[in-house]
Amino acid sequence: MKAFDYVIAGGGAAGCVLAARLAEEKGISVCLVEAGGKGRDLFVRMPAGNGFVFGNPRLDWGYNSVAQSSLNGRSLYYPRGKALGGSSIVNGMVYMRGVAADYDSWGFDGWSYANVLPYFRRSEAARDRCDAWHGSDGPLKTEPARNFGEIDRAFIAAAKSAGHNQVDDFNGPYRTGVARNDSTVSKGVRQSAAIAYLKRPPRNLTIRTGCQITQILIENRKATGLKIMGGEIIRANREVILCQGAFGTPQLMMLSGIGPTDHLTEHGIAVVADLPSVGAHLSDHPDVPLQYGSDRIDLSYAKYQRLDMAALLMGQWLLNGSGPGGGPLFSTVLFHAFDDHSYPELEVFMTPMVIEENFNHGTPESVPWLQRLGRQLLVRGRKMARPGVQIDINLERPRSTGTVRLASSDPNVHPLIDPNFFANPQDLKDLKRGVHAMRDVMSQPQITPYLTGEIGPWKDAKTDAEITQAIRDTAYTGHHPACTARMGDVLDAQLRVHGVESLRVCDASAMPTQITGNLYATIVMMAEKAADMILGRPPLAAEYPMEPR
Repeated sequence: MKAFDYVIAGGGAAGCVLAARLAEEKGISVCLVEAGGKGRDLFVRMPAGNGFVFGNPRLDWGYNSVAQSSLNGRSLYYPRGKALGGSSIVNGMVYMRGVAADYDSWGFDGWSYANVLPYFRRSEAARDRCDAWHGSDGPLKTEPARNFGEIDRAFIAAAKSAGHNQVDDFNGPYRTGVARNDSTVSKGVRQSAAIAYLKRPPRNLTIRTGCQITQILIENRKATGLKIMGGEIIRANREVILCQGAFGTPQLMMLSGIGPTDHLTEHGIAVVADLPSVGAHLSDHPDVPLQYGSDRIDLSYAKYQRLDMAALLMGQWLLNGSGPGGGPLFSTVLFHAFDDHSYPELEVFMTPMVIEENFNHGTPESVPWLQRLGRQLLVRGRKMARPGVQIDINLERPRSTGTVRLASSDPNVHPLIDPNFFANPQDLKDLKRGVHAMRDVMSQPQITPYLTGEIGPWKDAKTDAEITQAIRDTAYTGHHPACTARMGDVLDAQLRVHGVESLRVCDASAMPTQITGNLYATIVMMAEKAADMILGRPPLAAEYPMEPR
């Protein structure tokens, strides 16, 4: 049995950052424990390799939600990364921090936007940004999204024609409008948390991969280590830190006796700390995909499912990281506000292809044999593509919340995940407003020459009832689950678990409420800040370059 000063459960975004930052302190020992592998597979490093990661049981936990009555009984697929880097090995590589009001509304000392901005800056090395909002020498390298082309320019022009502002930087002072987004890619390589922070691990950092955690070891209401599948125990002399994400962290807490008493008793688990909010308040961005056909396959990512085109893409990337394989699928984002421009309600992604996973009621497609063969040989997971344009409308502040609950006391059994979409009817109303707003954009003359019309359930969705049905037929997860072990209910402002000594949580589950945007940058920031808290360092000085509009 080996002991370390700090033991970190989970090698996701927060876990990698914490491990690297804690290990900077000489004289202490750190152990990072991860169920998956090293996260450096070819298709992890290649930004366009997501199709080989999604659904791969070696790299993806492959969660599924319980059936959603609001979505016509559909169960939602939740890919979550299973390797060092966690879900930063499967995300869309969008670098987005949210808006100032997100953090100011959390209401905890030290977590206002002025408090957290210095940690965003410390983490970042921006390639083309040099101002008070960005960092230049952090581990996480960012750059403008590479695959920005003709369709992206047409979409921006259409959005402007529909009355939206064009902004320069979503992570600067102005957030509402349309722009080319920044990405967590550098020189054609995905900047997962492991690639960014653990390139050269120091000697006082021990990284254990292939070790599934079954329980937190708790003695006299104090966390003292982790139990590993097979019976091994890894001891923590100072603290255990949970970084297993919005699903994994509450599951591990409940398996260890921390959670709602009634639920734990139901599964025969002895109660250590009665914390009813563990696994509650699950918040995710529901996503509605509008889909448009196109006869411009030359401008569609779907063309790379042809065997010869896939070979070209791969060859370019292997040679020097160049070509479309070295960039994310999303290059253009629009933030739409119904009323307050400083606090937009919708984040909209434009992608030059249609995702088959969310395509229903479509017309059978006739494609060349090289395309058919490429799909059979190259596509993995759930991401078949067709030529076209997909507009993903994410609701950023959903009123509906769900739960993560144990299905069994067996740690090998996935938890019951219920996002509970549209439990509050206002969410559905807001998404319908979003559909009308985006249909306005997509009807502008700058974009219509590229489109053959709406497809799937949206083709005939005109009335309010038909639009509602199309939303229920197609809505899925924005892949941003959070808030299941949140500050206030489960944690204090230092991320310490109420009622259990020497136990902290640092990941998306700790967020008090959702943010306006993708979660990766925020989780990295939280881990940067948590490292200072844990080591007793003074926080970075608050700064606020200017008042956002």
